[in-house]
Amino acid sequence: MDSKTSILNAIKNALADVDRSATPMPELPEIWPIQNASPSELAASFAENLAAVAGEAVLCADENAALEAVGRVLAELNANPPANVPSGSPLELGVFSNPELATFAEKLVVANSNWKTVYAPKNPADADPKERQTLAAGLVSPLLLLADTGTAAVEARAAFDRFLCYLVPVCLVVARRSQLREHLPAAFPEIEAKMRDPNQRGEIALITGPSRTADIEKILVLGVHGPRRLIVFIIED
Repeated sequence: MDSKTSILNAIKNALADVDRSATPMPELPEIWPIQNASPSELAASFAENLAAVAGEAVLCADENAALEAVGRVLAELNANPPANVPSGSPLELGVFSNPELATFAEKLVVANSNWKTVYAPKNPADADPKERQTLAAGLVSPLLLLADTGTAAVEARAAFDRFLCYLVPVCLVVARRSQLREHLPAAFPEIEAKMRDPNQRGEIALITGPSRTADIEKILVLGVHGPRRLIVFIIED
């Protein structure tokens, strides 16, 4: 047995008798105090901070207003399809794995006949990114929205859902105003509860605006490593 293995085994044996339940969790320091801003203030702050990183936020009075707003974006894409869409093909809208969002998506394609919805395959192993290269847009449902940075926290449990955050040229996030939180520390209790669930799978991605990168000359380019356009529709509830 080499010295490295001996040391690791000694540490493992020493820790085996430690009663972890008797060790209290350290108290989290308050980095950003919670100001208890109103929902309207949070929505305005989110929109302002998202715009600062080249994203777009649309505040919608109800679901019908959101359907109209998303429909206008689909009409724009229909008139000027992204480069990854084969010429003459119907535009494909990838839909996040969420029953409520699926109903919303079906209403969208009824009003926008040149679009068709694409959902996660029944077998997760069939989620091949190469087969999703022609998606024109992705419709995503977030876990929470963070007002101070214009960030969408997305719980992507399946590979297909992650594709919609990273592969599509246009990412459309549909959220409720009640999902707004002031900042990440205010969202920690809900995120921590998810992470403590032993059945939790996938990841929680923090998406702040469209993909951005800069070359050596410090020229900022959008859409190189992810969506070129990110639009968040916030529905009052």
